[in-house]
Amino acid sequence: MLKRVVIIGAGLAGSLLCNELVKGFDVFLLERGDRDKIEIPQVNFINKKLAEVPTFCYGGGGTTNLWHNGLIPIKTNDIIGPVFLEVLDDCRKFIDQAASALFFNDKSFQVEYENLILEINALSDKFSAFPHGIDCLIYPKKFQKLTIDPKVKAFYNVTDLDFVFDGRGVRTVRYKSGCQMYSATGDVVIVCAGALSTPEVLSKMMAASDLTNDSAGFGFIDHPTGFVGKVKFKKGVSDVFKKLSAYDKSHYVSRNAVRLKSSCGRYKACAFFRPAMTMSNNLAIYKYKSLLGASSGMDRFKAVLSPRLFHPDIMAEAFEHLFFLPIPGRTFNVLFVGEQKQGPNRVFWKGNGLHVDWSISEKELDIYRQMLSGLKDMLTDLAEEINIETNISDEWLWSMAHHSGTVSMGDTDDALVDRDLRLRPFDNVFVCDGSVIQEHSYANTGLAIAQLAFRLAKHIRDKF
Repeated sequence: MLKRVVIIGAGLAGSLLCNELVKGFDVFLLERGDRDKIEIPQVNFINKKLAEVPTFCYGGGGTTNLWHNGLIPIKTNDIIGPVFLEVLDDCRKFIDQAASALFFNDKSFQVEYENLILEINALSDKFSAFPHGIDCLIYPKKFQKLTIDPKVKAFYNVTDLDFVFDGRGVRTVRYKSGCQMYSATGDVVIVCAGALSTPEVLSKMMAASDLTNDSAGFGFIDHPTGFVGKVKFKKGVSDVFKKLSAYDKSHYVSRNAVRLKSSCGRYKACAFFRPAMTMSNNLAIYKYKSLLGASSGMDRFKAVLSPRLFHPDIMAEAFEHLFFLPIPGRTFNVLFVGEQKQGPNRVFWKGNGLHVDWSISEKELDIYRQMLSGLKDMLTDLAEEINIETNISDEWLWSMAHHSGTVSMGDTDDALVDRDLRLRPFDNVFVCDGSVIQEHSYANTGLAIAQLAFRLAKHIRDKF
C-alpha cells in the first residue's frame, strides 16, 4: 500500500508538491478555497495596507492566481543568515526543474539566465555606471495557472482543521467541508497554506498537541515597492535602457533592473525602468498604475473606467505590456523594489479573521532614501533630466505581494522548522511555502518556492 501524504494548501508549493509526490504516494490535498475560484478574504490591517488591491486569495492555486510568473533566483551572495543560506544553496540543483514546472521552455533556465546576465551586463558595462551590476527577471510568454494532477484526492472549501497525534507525529487531519466533518490519515503532513495562513495552521497544531510556541506569524517581510520618479536619457543611451526595460527573447521577455546596495551592504534593492511619456512625478498616477496592473475582473473593469487611464504614462505602460514593444522616446519610469529584514512585523488570525501588522520602519526608509540618492548619482552622466523622489515616505511604497518570513528556520529549539523544513516538535510534519523564506533580497519569490518544493519532495521520497 502506498504511503499517504496530506498537503494543506493549493498554492504554488502545494500544487507542485501534489504533482510531484503523487508519482509515488497516495496524496490528499486540503484547500480552504473553492476549486478554480478566487476568493479574496477579509484582511484587517493594523498599520499600513499591503496594497490598494488584494494580494492574497483562496482557491485552487492560492495566491498564484494573482501571480504574473516572473522568474528570478534569490542570489545566495545576498543572503546573510547561515542556515537559510545553506538551504538556498542546496536548492540550486532544482532550479531547472522548478523553472520548467513554471512554464520556462528552454532546456536549462540556469544556463539561459547566466548567459542573459552576461549579455545584459555587457550592454551596460560601457557606461561604468552601475557598480553592483544588472539583474534579470524572466517572464515566459506562455504560462497558466498551476493545475492539480487528477490522481490527487483534492478536497476544497475545507475549514475547522484539527489534528490527532501519535507520539511525535500527526496521524490524522480532521476537517470540515460543508456541514460534515471528515478525516484524512497521513504518514506525512505538509503545510503549504502561505505566509499569511500557515501560521494559523501551525498554531492550531501546536495547541492540539499541548505545545507552547507562539512565534508563528512573527518576522513577516515583503518587498516595499513603488514608482519613485522619472529619467530622460541622453541620445545613444536610451536604446540600452529600452532593452533593460523589456528585452524580447522570442519565447520570454526579460525585465532587467539595476542592483542597489545599502552602504552597510546588508540591504539590497533594485530599480526597473519602464517606458513613460512625461517627466511628471505624480504619486496618484503611480498608485493608479499599480491598481490597474494588479487588479482583475470587475475591479479592473472599474479601474479602466477612470479618466486617469488616458494619462500618457498609463497609455505608454499599457502599450508596452500588451504588445511587448518599446514605445519611442527616451523617458522612463523608475520602479524601486526594496528589501525588508525580519523584525516586529507579524500576521495572526483572531476573531474576525486575518490581521496583518505590517509597516515600513524609519530605518528602512532611511536606507531606501540612501539607495535612491545613490541611483540618482549613477544616472547623472547618462541622463538629460532626472526627477526622482529621494526623500520618500512610506506613501510612495506598497507591497509587492511576496509575503514571506512568518515561520522561523534554524538549528535551535526556538526555531519552528529545521533545514529540511520539518516542523521541529514533530517527525512527520513539514512546512513549504513563502513562510519559510527568511530573506529574499529583491527577488520575486515564486522560483525559490518552487525550488524548495522540489527539494522537499526529494527529501520525503528518500526518508519515507
